[in-house]
Amino acid sequence: MRIYVILFFLMLKVISITGQTNAKVDSLLVMAKEQSNINPEKVKQYSNEAYVLATKLNYQKGRANAARFMGVGYYLLGDFKEAENNFLNALQINKHINDSKGIMTCLSNLGSVNNVQSNFLLALKYYQEAIKAGEKENDLQTNGITYGNMGIIYCELKNYETAKYYFNKGIELHKKANYALGVANGIGNLGNVAFQTKNYDDAITYYEDALNKNNAINNKLGVSRECGNLANAYTELDNFEKAYQYHTKSLLINEELKNKKGIAVNYQGIGNYYLHLKKWDEALHYTRQANELSQKINILDVQKESFENLSIIYENLNYKDSAYEAFKKHIAVKEKIDNENNRKQISRLEIQYEFETKEEKYKTDQLIADEKLLQQDLALQLNQAQISKSNNEKDLARLQYLQKEAELTTEQIEKNAQKKQLDLVEKDNLLSKNKLQIQQLELANKEKQKYFYIIGLSLLGLIGALLLYQNYLRKKTNEKLLNANTALANANNIKMRFFSILNHDLRAPIANLIHFLHLQKSNADLLDEETKKRMEIKTINGAENLLSSMEDMLLWSKGQMENLGIELNEISIRQIFEDTKKIFTGYDKIEFEFIDNNLLLKTDENYLKTIIRNLTSNAIKVIAPLPQPKISWQAIKTNEAITITITDNGKNANKEQFKALYDEHEVIGIKSGLGLHLIRDLSKAINCIVNVNVTDVGTEVVLFFKN
Repeated sequence: MRIYVILFFLMLKVISITGQTNAKVDSLLVMAKEQSNINPEKVKQYSNEAYVLATKLNYQKGRANAARFMGVGYYLLGDFKEAENNFLNALQINKHINDSKGIMTCLSNLGSVNNVQSNFLLALKYYQEAIKAGEKENDLQTNGITYGNMGIIYCELKNYETAKYYFNKGIELHKKANYALGVANGIGNLGNVAFQTKNYDDAITYYEDALNKNNAINNKLGVSRECGNLANAYTELDNFEKAYQYHTKSLLINEELKNKKGIAVNYQGIGNYYLHLKKWDEALHYTRQANELSQKINILDVQKESFENLSIIYENLNYKDSAYEAFKKHIAVKEKIDNENNRKQISRLEIQYEFETKEEKYKTDQLIADEKLLQQDLALQLNQAQISKSNNEKDLARLQYLQKEAELTTEQIEKNAQKKQLDLVEKDNLLSKNKLQIQQLELANKEKQKYFYIIGLSLLGLIGALLLYQNYLRKKTNEKLLNANTALANANNIKMRFFSILNHDLRAPIANLIHFLHLQKSNADLLDEETKKRMEIKTINGAENLLSSMEDMLLWSKGQMENLGIELNEISIRQIFEDTKKIFTGYDKIEFEFIDNNLLLKTDENYLKTIIRNLTSNAIKVIAPLPQPKISWQAIKTNEAITITITDNGKNANKEQFKALYDEHEVIGIKSGLGLHLIRDLSKAINCIVNVNVTDVGTEVVLFFKN
């Protein structure tokens, strides 16, 4: 994995000495500025002394600048929480004294400290506010820095075209302001864009240019950053030795500056170098240090990369649990950085910023245009007044001449007018006669057209009514035919189902009874009196049970012949088991076991009895030849459902034999009637789920009734 290094600019301006009393405060702040790229601890020391002194002197501007420089010191040391607190303090003081430049600078600082912690939405908001304030102040340097910081946000969000726009805009402003540090940082960030778009040769060109510019102005922080960037680029080009050299050089400078973020990035880069060489112990040592330091100072991008590398290293060292845990943390940090909702909010914030900027410009342009129109209107009115005054005398003389000329021509005009009026009256009379004739003809034609329209509309209405009536009759006939066909189909289905039930459920008991009768008749001489008596009692009991079952089924059939419906009642499962046991009393060799647990179930009694009889009959067919056949029925209640299971000890069954329980297209056997098809249809009707489990020791069928 690759790691790119982006350090945000902090605006450090020269503090002017405002007076003899406050000279000491300003001197301390100048010293703090000089140490900003050399020794962050000194920055904190000098700015803290300046803050204490400015507070004693009630020098508010000095307090604001000192608080901001303390924020810079903490930022450079990687203590971003304290940095943000100091920037907020400086912002409040600048607002109190109405220092617009100080407000603008603090807003940009707050954007940077949130940016480095991947709080992109809040960072972008601060930068936009800083740009608005900077445009009003026409501060090229500050605006250039803020544009560069906004570019870094879009670079993080992989919106590279927008990032390049902001970087180039910032470089342009820095060049106008003759701010060499800003130009160097902007070029380095263009290198980051090239790096992330995998144009590594272009990235190296940008980084080397930025490195030379930082060396020229003795900016150690910039030198360490560009060395780290070059190391990352050479890593991607598989030149690991050169990458290691640049990371080592960058680490030495960052340790000298006590730049915690830079140190974390360098540890990560060196760990990455050893990872590529598959030197797992060395890779683990450096990557773990990078991870611990990035968590301490809350640098999410380094956390993400280091957790991913740790998962790879642990896996190769066969620490599977540690590898999995590291990978989960990598995913969690990645999701936090790439939060889609955060991106949408940033887009909305950018649109709002563009709208407000354009709206403000439009209002300003509109006011200027209105003022110009007002001035032009006043000038026009003045000009017209002067012209009207000079023309009044000319107009008076002209009017007198025209009056005389009009008097001479009036008589002639009146004579001509009288003649024309006579001609017009004569023409009007002739025209009136012609119009009257035309109107009479038009009325006659309209009367004829009206009759034609009435006749045509009447015919169309009659035809339409006939068609509608014919369509209505056809629909009624079709509906009657459809209802008749549906009723016939339902009746056939109901009859077929009941005949199938009767065939399937009564066949086995009747066959069993006939078997007893044949046995008694054919072997009458071989049986003693006690055995004969026992078989007679058993035959009578079987016949009585069969008669009772036939009466139940026939009564149910009679009541359901027209419409096979469901009657839900609360029934005793024990009674169901007892009725089932009576039907199969003739099977002496089969052991029946019924466990009901005194449960009640709300369902259709006849549907459930039919399902149980069919399942029991099917089980008997399978296990009858076995030496010790056994069938067990059991009812169990849980929080979710009541289940009824039938279990037999037949070992030759397979799931394919129960296919008809699930497949409606399975072919129906003649001897067994509908068999499993009946079980399937009746179970579906009473919302019962049927499952079959075939094991080595037998077959289990489960009826599942939801509570």
